[in-house]
Amino acid sequence: MGTNMIFSNNSKKIQNIIKKIENGNASESNIASLCELLETHKNFIQESVRELNRIITKGNLKASYLAIHTLNKLSENYKGLEYYSIYVLINCTIERKNELCECNMSEILEILSKITQKYPERMKIAVPELLNFLENMNPVKRTISFFILSILAIAHPEFFKGHSRELIRVLNGLYIDERIYACRLIKQLAKKDPTIVSDSYDIIEDMWLGSLDCNLRSEAGFALDALKEAEESSSHVDNPIYLIQKPMPSIVIDKLEISEYYFSRLRELRSTYNKELNRYFRRIEPEANNYQ
Repeated sequence: MGTNMIFSNNSKKIQNIIKKIENGNASESNIASLCELLETHKNFIQESVRELNRIITKGNLKASYLAIHTLNKLSENYKGLEYYSIYVLINCTIERKNELCECNMSEILEILSKITQKYPERMKIAVPELLNFLENMNPVKRTISFFILSILAIAHPEFFKGHSRELIRVLNGLYIDERIYACRLIKQLAKKDPTIVSDSYDIIEDMWLGSLDCNLRSEAGFALDALKEAEESSSHVDNPIYLIQKPMPSIVIDKLEISEYYFSRLRELRSTYNKELNRYFRRIEPEANNYQ
């Protein structure tokens, strides 16, 4: 009887906090309490995540803001990621693109990066929008998107079939780093399945020959080498000649280098949007206290 009562009390606490999130009245301390409760009562995670997904989809802007933030906090220990809806998160970046604040968009990308590391096989639906994020004016969003896409290029290159046009568009993008990211993705995909990116050969070659940026020119050379090696391998050439005489890093090393760079940039991201979140919660704290 006592155990049932404790179970019931915890269930009510969780329901009350989720209700506050839905009403747009949850404070940072409420969200922290919810995460602590779900950490010790994992049997409530699935239903709680389902409710937060519903709030993101159907709630007002303030409620969606809080639900996304809660999912991100909950995912810090990679808990409950199997219940997160990639469709809901990606659709939110599309449908509410002009409404969500910068930190919310960044939090969605951070959540997706965690799902990718644990369940890359679920991420096919996200590839088109992640390619769009490579063109985002925010450099940290571009970095996180590339991190996710680079993992997918290694684990599931088939997800990129039919998306060569988007990669070519990124190759011609405004920012040097986005063009470098496109070159790196093409290099990775060429090693896995060159047919996916074979139509990028001419653009990559022009970039290698004519780019004024030395880093971009080098990355284009590496991508071109990978495309040439794939082509020569299919023609049974034993000794491919590289355009740039430099040892090519393995895909595994690439992934580790990407991870180190990504987490460095992610710390910058957290610093930026934590300030914005703190300002937000200071603004709503008096209102939230009225509901506690």
